Amino acid sequence: MFNALNSIRALIEEDPSSAKIAVTKLSNILRYSLRIEKSETVTLEDEMQTVVDYLDLEKIRFEERLNYDIKTDSKAAKTEIPPMMVQTLVENGIKHGISKRTKGGNISVNSFIEDSKLHILISNTGHLSEEDLKNATGFGIQNTRHRLSLLYGEFGSFNIQNTTKTEVLAEVIIPTGGKINESFNSR
Repeated sequence: MFNALNSIRALIEEDPSSAKIAVTKLSNILRYSLRIEKSETVTLEDEMQTVVDYLDLEKIRFEERLNYDIKTDSKAAKTEIPPMMVQTLVENGIKHGISKRTKGGNISVNSFIEDSKLHILISNTGHLSEEDLKNATGFGIQNTRHRLSLLYGEFGSFNIQNTTKTEVLAEVIIPTGGKINESFNSR
């Protein structure tokens, strides 16, 4: 948020029109985060709009060093997912991958339905060190796995790996039938 505010501040004098758009995108993200505070799930469509707003704000900061591509299958748009899950993984891709590279990089999010499961693939330029993964102090990856387990049991999964020397892929799989562990969550 602070990076976004600083980027917007810099835009105010040089490009007031873009600054207004950026303020609206930041406002959308804040509104979304307040709205979903007590929600177990949101539609993929709503989450992806927040991801686009977030990436547009980061594009102000990184300029040509950040490129992104979002593809959401229309059949997947109304599927319920844990809130801020995709956004957090996208943020991690920028923080731990793209921001560490002088030339920046690319991030893509592709979501589709296959075999009655929603697949969300998030790839970013970077490299995932096994050592860094073991010693991670953040809660993004652990939190993602925990949330999926609570809501979907063994039917939800998360995996993150290097696909090449310069690309990391995070994959979330969620059953399209909704939450599996309803009885656990209603206590």
